[in-house]
Amino acid sequence: MAPPGDFGYMEGDQLGKPYDFRLLKRLASYGRPHLAVILFASLLTLLATGLDLSLPYITRLAIDNYMVRQALEVRPGDAPPELAARLRQGAGASFLPGRSGAVFVPETAWRKLDPRLTAKLRQAGAVSKDPFYLAPQTKEAERLAGEHPRVFIKAGERWVIATPDLARLPEAQVRALRAPDAWGLARLALVFLLAAAGVFILGYFQTMLLERTGQEMMLAMRQQLYRHLLGRNEFFYGRNPVGKLVTRLTNDIQNLNEMFTSALVSLFQDFFVIVGIVLVLLWLDFYLALVCLALTPVVGALAWAFSRLARDAFRRLQGHLGRINSWLSETLDGMAVIKLFRAERAGEEKFRELNDGYFAAGMRQVKVFTVFLPITELLSSVAMALIIYYGGGRVIQDQLSLGTLVAFIAYMQMFFRPVRDLAEKYNIMQAAMASGERIFHLLDNDQALPAPRTAAPAQPGPGQVEFRGVTFGYEPGRPVVHELDLTIPPGQSWAVVGPTGAGKTSLVNLLLRLYDPDQGSVAIDGVDLRDMDRKDLAKRVALVSQEVFLLSGTVKDNITLHRPEVDQEHLERALEVSGAAEFVGRLEAGLDTQLGEGARRLSAGQRQLLALARAVAGEPRVLVLDEATSSVDPVSERLIQKALPRVMAGRTSLVVAHRLSTIRRADNILVMHQGRVVEQGRHQELMDLDGLYARLVRLQRLKNKEDHHGNGD
Repeated sequence: MAPPGDFGYMEGDQLGKPYDFRLLKRLASYGRPHLAVILFASLLTLLATGLDLSLPYITRLAIDNYMVRQALEVRPGDAPPELAARLRQGAGASFLPGRSGAVFVPETAWRKLDPRLTAKLRQAGAVSKDPFYLAPQTKEAERLAGEHPRVFIKAGERWVIATPDLARLPEAQVRALRAPDAWGLARLALVFLLAAAGVFILGYFQTMLLERTGQEMMLAMRQQLYRHLLGRNEFFYGRNPVGKLVTRLTNDIQNLNEMFTSALVSLFQDFFVIVGIVLVLLWLDFYLALVCLALTPVVGALAWAFSRLARDAFRRLQGHLGRINSWLSETLDGMAVIKLFRAERAGEEKFRELNDGYFAAGMRQVKVFTVFLPITELLSSVAMALIIYYGGGRVIQDQLSLGTLVAFIAYMQMFFRPVRDLAEKYNIMQAAMASGERIFHLLDNDQALPAPRTAAPAQPGPGQVEFRGVTFGYEPGRPVVHELDLTIPPGQSWAVVGPTGAGKTSLVNLLLRLYDPDQGSVAIDGVDLRDMDRKDLAKRVALVSQEVFLLSGTVKDNITLHRPEVDQEHLERALEVSGAAEFVGRLEAGLDTQLGEGARRLSAGQRQLLALARAVAGEPRVLVLDEATSSVDPVSERLIQKALPRVMAGRTSLVVAHRLSTIRRADNILVMHQGRVVEQGRHQELMDLDGLYARLVRLQRLKNKEDHHGNGD
């Protein structure tokens, strides 16, 4: 069994019910396509369980039929007439007539008699003290009976010999006499091995089928979840950390897979094992079975108490784990600040406090497990003691066979095996239910990218952009763009400037249709973006932002993004226009160079040039540059500024920037403040106006001088 803390991934204080049938019903929908396989695997489980339950019974047959083949000599003449009559009535068909009016009764028939009758027969001295070995009907038995006429007794068509006399025979003769028993044991041993092999083979195929089914179910769920995430809007991603979403796709789905392939399958199998054991025990010996099953209420109460205590300990542990994770996330993200203010010692003390709390919660959980498991073992030992005491006494009284007693012991050991596994399964189910609840909560999120209102494909156009009475806000009643009306003619370059919070980025988000306006409309070539297919919009509008996102694939993959319309000709033209051809040609594998995670081997300027190439590779009619040069060094900025006229040529461009070199060549400059356009015109016109734009330019020039002097120092 797994250690007490090995229960999969969970977050914070979130804790699922160990058995949430609503979630299980929803999870079952992923299993419907695999229903035939699941049913077949269930059949294999039943067959494997049946074979597993047959093993102790085969042992019982071996002991009773071949190891202990005994009969008792009963002298009816020594017993009162009424007892003799009852004896003949109860086991007359099984009598083997013996010497001097005595009869031999096989032990199988003797155990079926009324215990009160057998006890009175013993008290009357009518039963032999020593049992007799009931020899098989073979030529070897006839030969040995002829050699030892004093110890062998004729019993009907068979021969019997007292067990003490049998022990005194030469070993070779005993082996010859009991050869049929040895052969019978060999057959049963072979059957035992075949049954055990059947359990292994059926278990193998059942495990393989269920593991594959579980993986396919999780594959479908993971694909559905990823597709769902691709369709969420910016509101959603603004409120959900990336690490949390990654966890949904990885750890949480793995928890569900663990539940399906381990916990649910084991619970299903354990149910049939327990039911099968109870039925077999009742069939073997009703009274001994009742004695053994008397512990069942105690086991049930123990399991219920454990689930309550384990759940409480589990919740405490996860609460402390969540606080540790939060603290680690904060401190690792802000490590530069911690080092700057020399706060390492305070951080270490805080972490030690959290870690001590987690340790204490872990020890509390360990205590629950260390009490539950020994008590389970104690109950198992009590059950064994009851079987040995009560069952052993009945064996002594010839009311129970030795093989049945051995089978009872084996079955009770099997009975307690699922109980021992309860702790591990409980934790797996608990973690999986919490994971399932989080996954379905995410799948139920309706913050989707808005779908087009009409399915008609937009016709190609020159790239005219219109904002018609647009009002927009991220929260109801708090607009960040107010009644915006503007038209950007095709092929012109317009710039947007303004202080932080003026609404510049919101303007870009609306043009990219990451959000829909609360009022008014945004259109390209007269087509409302809400009526345009997203693929058409992606072909018409391209974005180059301040934060360049590059995949871990090749340079070519990052430019084409596997778009079918970007062929080799478009790729080479994009590299030339963007100015990226020169540095790409210097890479060791050119376009096939692997960039690695985050493309850290490239400078900020090189990454930005690749972003420009990616933007123009699809021949968009509208280009959006959102602070495209704000985070690069002066050398890289000059390269980008040199490439921008080529990139923007013939395209409608909307440039959001604060550097004067980027915007002064624009055909028109929009100055925004608090979500409104307060000034617009060309650079010199706005400088002559001496308004907000002129103040922003002067502030930038002053900042540039300070930066220059600071670098000189």
